[in-house]
Amino acid sequence: MSGSSRRPTLSTVAQRCGYSVNTVSRALRGDSRLPQSTIQKIREAANEVGYIPNRLAASLRSSESHVVAIIIEDIENPHYSHLMARIELELQARGYNVIILCNNRSLTTEKELAALAVSYSVSGVLLFPQDSVGTADGNTSAVQLLQANHIPVVIVDRAIQQQDIDCVRVDDEAGGYLAGKTLAQLGHQKYLYLAGPQNNTSQPLRQKGFLRAVDEFVSSDQKSVRIIESTVSCQALHEGRITRLLTPLSYSALVCFNDEVAYDCMQALQEEGYQIPQDLSICGFDSIGSDIRFLPRLSSIAHTKGYSIAEYAVKALMNRIEHPAAARQDIVLPVSYYDGGTCAEPVRLHRHPSAV
Repeated sequence: MSGSSRRPTLSTVAQRCGYSVNTVSRALRGDSRLPQSTIQKIREAANEVGYIPNRLAASLRSSESHVVAIIIEDIENPHYSHLMARIELELQARGYNVIILCNNRSLTTEKELAALAVSYSVSGVLLFPQDSVGTADGNTSAVQLLQANHIPVVIVDRAIQQQDIDCVRVDDEAGGYLAGKTLAQLGHQKYLYLAGPQNNTSQPLRQKGFLRAVDEFVSSDQKSVRIIESTVSCQALHEGRITRLLTPLSYSALVCFNDEVAYDCMQALQEEGYQIPQDLSICGFDSIGSDIRFLPRLSSIAHTKGYSIAEYAVKALMNRIEHPAAARQDIVLPVSYYDGGTCAEPVRLHRHPSAV
């Protein structure tokens, strides 16, 4: 082990191989004017001393880091972890590296992470915001901070209120409508809807679309819709009493704000002996089972095949990086229903496993 506590520099490599610092720098950049044998020798020397380029210093010189920061609220949700993996592949194909900054559902931390992204001189930011992007008390938001520092930013997977920010999202209202329409056409009349967080802008849109479909396809004298807010359902899930919240089954169809909640509910009900979809139809949102093969099948709503959120988000960010003055884009991707076998005609309403 070397006795020096300093990291190897270009000078360290130059001393090792006997070339000037300027020649070493050119060789490590792949300067084609140098003989290939010289480049190879210098790269071998760099590898021997453990030299790693200082990307931050290089970015300060060139004003281009080729690093994109992803600021996200929840990396535990499989939907987001899978989406980030797809985004990373899209960015790598374009020569960009990725840093992932998680805000743990804290607005204060989200702004702090935006400041951190600025300090890293990132080329751009893909932001999965916790709320609608603006702040009610007039304080500077993460987006405003990024814009003030001329960092290109694209909002991903959320509807937004601000009119000057690029946004890529699925059509949440159409998705909620499609869930309601599909279940109504199967013959369902009584529903339970587990809502998402109120500060999540996708929530009111999905709920609005779902209720609109039920109103359109189910007669008013037959329909029944019960809505449970996320604060109630999340607490029940955390305390292990979600089954008590969901039963007895006074409804035949359960619609969940996202697949993560739908899977939790399905598992809890199956552990109590309920059969899906014989006793209850369940529909989620995100269709994470389509991409994560070890998950059980689940009927769900998600972006239509061929309309990748990751691809469109990265394209929007590249466009903003290359054309800072371009018109704002609000890209809304179409949705489809994916039949995972958990939605069917209602045949055993009010049945309890003990009745078998």
